[in-house]
Amino acid sequence: MKGLTVLFFGLFVFGCNDEARDSSQPKGSKNSSNIEYKKSQLKLASEKDSISYILGLEMSKPFITDTVFSKLNKTLITKGFNDDVKSYSVDSCMMIVQSYMSSIELRQDASFANQCAQSVGRLNRSEIQKTFTDLEAIEIIDMSTVQLGFNDGLSLKNVFNNDTNSVKILFASLKTQMDEKYKKSIQAYEKEGVDFLKKNENKKGVKQTFSGLQYKVLKKGNGKKPSASSRVKVHYKGTLISGETFDSSYERGVPAEFGLSQVIPGWTEGLQLMSVGSKFEFFIPQELAYGANPQPGGIIKPYSLLIFEVELLEILNP
Repeated sequence: MKGLTVLFFGLFVFGCNDEARDSSQPKGSKNSSNIEYKKSQLKLASEKDSISYILGLEMSKPFITDTVFSKLNKTLITKGFNDDVKSYSVDSCMMIVQSYMSSIELRQDASFANQCAQSVGRLNRSEIQKTFTDLEAIEIIDMSTVQLGFNDGLSLKNVFNNDTNSVKILFASLKTQMDEKYKKSIQAYEKEGVDFLKKNENKKGVKQTFSGLQYKVLKKGNGKKPSASSRVKVHYKGTLISGETFDSSYERGVPAEFGLSQVIPGWTEGLQLMSVGSKFEFFIPQELAYGANPQPGGIIKPYSLLIFEVELLEILNP
């Protein structure tokens, strides 16, 4: 749902030139550079304030230019953005917005449209706060000033008015600071995985293959072993080093079926060590997992070590 994604923060932070911003506009949108602003009288005391302000201002643009969301009540969008993130459910807000986008009938319902207006404001606020918090970069911005920029943008006011050069310079500074935070964060995830494996390899029952994959036999099976071209049925649970579960067929109540050529290298190698009926625990280094490219928006961070409990139920074909 690209149109929805565009509204929730990420589009402007790393694409600071006009071409990047134009290409990220949802279908049916006007060019955001054509918005006519009045001069805002707000005073920005520092570069941090200026960066925070333009970030909020840019986040407001889809609500001015998008043919669907520009019809929402701006006061309620502002109210949602100003709400404390602990006072609402992000999932509930997302469901409301998705329903609004997919139903013409709901868009014509004034009461539901007002719920959507407040929900999109809340989603923008929660997403920017989560993004900077996850990168341990919250000190780069001041949320109260981001809020002022967002509010100004919806009111068609702009401190910088037509000074696009200053805006580009500020975005470049923001991008530099965010890139540095990102590099530090992924280096930390990679080091965490390496340190974990060094300690883990000495634990009782843990074995390590030539590739660096570590595993522990939790239950021995007596069936056949799959080959690299086999299709299998398994139950599994995947966790991070922290113990947080990111995926589980057990929770879904339905075993997973897949070909060993369709999964991450750690699974392709590890499943071939298992006999049907066995259950293993795998400790998969990042280079045998998703490396630098985990699923966007998921809880798996770049260069993360992954831990899986896998139960081989059946080989569906040799």
